[in-house]
Formats: sequence, C-alpha cells, structure tokens
Amino acid sequence: MLKIHDTIAGDRVTFHLVQSTKDCHTVASFVRANKTLGIDTESTGINCYRPQWKLRTVQVGHTTASYVVPQRFRKLIRWIMQQEVRWIAHNGPHDIRSIDRFLGYESNAWCDLETFIPSHHRDSRNQAEGGVGHGLKELAVALVDPHADKWEKALKEAFKEILIEIPGEVYKSGPRKGTQKYRKAKLSEGWGLIDPTDSRYVAYAAADPILAFRVWRHFRPQVRDQVGLYKFDQRVAAACDTLTRRGMPLDIDYTEKLSAAYLRRAQKLQARAAEYGCRNIHSGPQLAETLIQLGAQPTARTKTGQYVTDSNVLRGLLGSSTQVDDFIRCVLGAKQLLKRRESYTEQMLLEVDVDGRVHPSINILGARTGRMSVSAPPFQQLPTKDREEDL
Repeated sequence: MLKIHDTIAGDRVTFHLVQSTKDCHTVASFVRANKTLGIDTESTGINCYRPQWKLRTVQVGHTTASYVVPQRFRKLIRWIMQQEVRWIAHNGPHDIRSIDRFLGYESNAWCDLETFIPSHHRDSRNQAEGGVGHGLKELAVALVDPHADKWEKALKEAFKEILIEIPGEVYKSGPRKGTQKYRKAKLSEGWGLIDPTDSRYVAYAAADPILAFRVWRHFRPQVRDQVGLYKFDQRVAAACDTLTRRGMPLDIDYTEKLSAAYLRRAQKLQARAAEYGCRNIHSGPQLAETLIQLGAQPTARTKTGQYVTDSNVLRGLLGSSTQVDDFIRCVLGAKQLLKRRESYTEQMLLEVDVDGRVHPSINILGARTGRMSVSAPPFQQLPTKDREEDL
C-alpha cells in the first residue's frame, strides 16, 4: 500500500493507493467501519459512453483518509458499490454512472449527500460573475482550505511533462536533425496518458473524496434549512441521470451525410467570399477591409482599434449595396454552416457509443437562473431553421 501524508486545513490526512490483494482487505475494513463516505472517480474522459473511454480509479474516503482503487481491482469496486453506505459526492450521478459503465450493469447506488446542488442554492454565480464557483476545488478553496487546489496545480505541471509524437515529422536542421518531433499533450489528453501511480496523480485523486466530505459538512446546515428544495433538485438529477444513461439513437449514416453537406455548402460560400477579396471569413481585419472596398463602412471598434465585424454588425450593414449584401450573406451563411457542423453533427459523431446512441451531459443547474443546460452535444440548441437563409 502506497501512503502519502499531507495536510488539509491544518489536519493531517493520509492518501492510500491500493497495490495488492492484501490492500483490498484493508479497504474493505475501512468501508465496513464507515456508514458515510465520500466517493469520486478518475477516468480518461468525461463521457463514459465514448468507445475509447476507460475508468482509471475509484476513490473513497472520509475527513482524514482516503483510498484510491485502480480499475484492475474490479471485484473490490463491485463489492464497494454493493455496500449500504451513504455516499457523499460532487456531481455524484456522473461518478456512479462511470462506475456502472465500467462494471457493465446498474449498481443502483446513489449519492444521498450531494455538494453540487447546494453550491448552486448558496450562490448561482460562477467565478467570472463574482461567485465562488461550483467546482469541487473552487468550493474547497473557499470553504475548507485556501490551498485545497495544490494537488490540481501539481498535476497540471505533470501534464506539461507529457510529450506526444507528431506522426511523420522530424527535425530538418540543428542538433536534433532527423529525430522525431513531439508536441506537448493537451490537458484533455493528459488524463489518459499520465501514469496512474505518479504520486501527484494519486494525491490529486485521493484528495477529492476528503474534500467532498468536508464541503458537505459545510453545506449540511443549509441543506437542513432548504431540505424541500434540495430533495426536489435531487429528484430532477435522478430523472436527468436516467435520460443520460438511456441516450438518444443516432442515424449515423444520415448525420455523416448532413455533416458533409454542411461542409460542401460552407466551402462554396467561402469561395464566393474569397472572390470579393476575403480569403479568411474568420479574420476580422480581412472582413473589414473587404467591406470598405465594397463601399460599406463599419464604425464600431475594439479596444485595440480593430473594426468590430461580428454577425450583428454585418447584418446592420445589409442594404448598403447588392455586392455588400451578397458578400455578407456568404460570410454569415458559411459561418452558420461551419458552426452547425462543429457543434452538432461532428459532435454527435464524436460522442456516439458502440450501440449508436448519444448520451448528452445534462447539467440540472447549468444556468445562473437555475435552468438546465445540455452539452456534448448541445441538444437544447438544435436549430429549427436556417436563419441566414431568411435574410
């Protein structure tokens, strides 16, 4: 058993990494001795329904100790999910869903004590809007320990050490001439590439159930005072979890054809825009220069002095002349088609599982007003008509 000692809010805590069958018995004794525990998971990605997705670890813990269980100890994970434990989690449906996907069946486990919901009841604003935020680390920094994000920071440094080979590219000059070129891993890639036994990874994973446990203690009085609202949102979370698990069947052949059609139509419009002198419709300076050459004069400028050329500005210039109108229609139409391809058809094809179903991520309190939001893909925003074609 690998042990890492650290502190949270001045208290000594111990992180454990399970490494042997003997260690499994220690974890089992720990779970039996505690009626309430924090739970969390680490995996190769957020969407557990992607074909290449893999669960990496399951973590359980209380206020001063936690255990990281690698996925190879499948029997132990299955046993843990069968125990009558009151689970504390931050966005628990996601973690239980990930474990169930790994096990291959629904364990019927549920996180009675959820920190994500009361964090929104406490303050619906995110950090950019002046609030504390709703992520576990954000809450822990504000409510538990100002340094509760230290393990996340250390892990991000570890990501910077990961290099990925660039296929077919070698250095053409200098001391490394002829050797393979590499690039730094993106953060989204790093989760699946970093060594799960790296002490920084272990500490990052092990800290979460402890932090969730401690954040819950902070929210407990609030939940008692707002128990009706809390239980209502838990029922909503359960319903949305069912929807996510079920997913939506995708007509893959149709979606692929539609995506290709979006691209073809966008390329034709881009080619027409290029005939007016704008080779990159995403370049503000090129758009402004072309508009001026065609006789339309943008007026609004950015802080750096560049002309503003967003869709609202472009629509406001319609009616200047036949050429300006045609150019603007080409730009807006191409952008719309490319956005639809990227946000909808390509996103659906990326997220589809082996059974041909798409499982969207439903955030029950995604908006500041408390409304739901749906992402990966954003089903709530599926267009019903072509706006630019109505111009």
